[in-house]
Amino acid sequence: MGGYDFSSLRNQRGMSYWGWLLVVVVFGFILTCVSKMGPAYIDAYYVDEGLRKLAENAELRDMSRGDIKKELDRFFRINNVRGKPTKAVKIVRGADSMLVSVDYELRQPLIYNVDVVMKFDKQLNTAKPELCCKPLVDLEQFSKRD
Repeated sequence: MGGYDFSSLRNQRGMSYWGWLLVVVVFGFILTCVSKMGPAYIDAYYVDEGLRKLAENAELRDMSRGDIKKELDRFFRINNVRGKPTKAVKIVRGADSMLVSVDYELRQPLIYNVDVVMKFDKQLNTAKPELCCKPLVDLEQFSKRD
């Protein structure tokens, strides 16, 4: 009658205390990473969107550097982008095109003395606006001349 195998029931008890502790620690670490690095990636998304919106402006080639920076600053202010992205805007004019670059690096403390370094390089080349936001030109060559 009802021949139960109690040894197999003992093996089906579920996770142990250490198993649950490991799950909680891993989940906590992932949550910490997302909460520390997430805002930087959200800002990078809005930098990307700001450059795309700037690319859609028909009068972009006629705008001065100050006007372009004001336009981007307005977009950044509306979307709450602050800090390094707003200060990293560089504009290089060529003979028949213009390059608007937002190249910056953020260092975010993660846990105690462990930091995460995030590098963002977004570019808008008016000669190829369809390739917006991918870095096409190495700006180091221009900064050496300045």
